[in-house]
Amino acid sequence: MADAQTRRPGRPRAGGEDKRERILAEAIALFARKGYAATSVADIAAAAQISKAGLLHHFGSKEGLYSAVLEHRDAVDVLALESGSVWDLLEGFADLMDRNSRTPSMVGLYMAMAVDGTAADHPAHRWLVQHFENAVLTLERAFEQGKTVGIVHPDAPSLALARSVVAIADGIQLQWLCEDVPGGKPVRMGDQMRQLADLIQARWAT
Repeated sequence: MADAQTRRPGRPRAGGEDKRERILAEAIALFARKGYAATSVADIAAAAQISKAGLLHHFGSKEGLYSAVLEHRDAVDVLALESGSVWDLLEGFADLMDRNSRTPSMVGLYMAMAVDGTAADHPAHRWLVQHFENAVLTLERAFEQGKTVGIVHPDAPSLALARSVVAIADGIQLQWLCEDVPGGKPVRMGDQMRQLADLIQARWAT
């Protein structure tokens, strides 16, 4: 664990940026690497170069900080997915995955939450269930809207397509995290999502 007074290479001096944002950044990295249970408030405070009391002043508790991390992640994703048609939305998914490839800690955090959050008593469980419901519902509605405006075939299975997009997005992120396996081939997450979008559009666009 890094000493609270030690400034790591490339990090701004403590106090040089918004404290809340610095705490969130360090919490994201630690939760992704160690998981929720194995990460203490003291760990995060030390990494963020702030006192434990200072951290709790901003977030109240470890659970409060974790909730803020989850909200931060979703807020970033929602901004990336604002779009028009369902085809624009799928392109937004691909662009988001391109951006995710530049922030490994966020991908690692999400995959850690996706595993740990399946337990009903885990702090991320409610968030995870809502996350999947929202993602699938957003896509399903986009396909249905596409039918209404005449750009998606009326027989397109909107719910099944939505679930497939979400499932493949998660699966390709997991493969990407493992791409440093010796002999492994590079995984280009955005390109994989665009390939799926092209296949869906070729089959179901009018």
